[in-house]
Amino acid sequence: MKSRKPTDWKDMAWALALATQVGGAIAVPVLLGLAVGWWIDRQLNTLPLVTLLLTLIATIGGPVLAYRWVTTAVASRMERREQGVKEGEEVKEEVKKEED
Repeated sequence: MKSRKPTDWKDMAWALALATQVGGAIAVPVLLGLAVGWWIDRQLNTLPLVTLLLTLIATIGGPVLAYRWVTTAVASRMERREQGVKEGEEVKEEVKKEED
């Protein structure tokens, strides 16, 4: 039987939070594209031209921006891990400096 690594709950919570934020980062631009496009189309009587255009732009742009954001966040976390800096240590060091 394989031995399993102990679960690091902080990493799991971070990954879950990141996944939740990515879902929102993809869904919100699409919904905004729909809403703004629909409103513009109603004002210009061009239904559904602008709605489709803005939704298409948001459907392509949302995941691209989310991908860039995730890769940056993961790289930053891995870099901090490689440096041996754990979450909260930076804050503790700043508090110690302020107390001195």
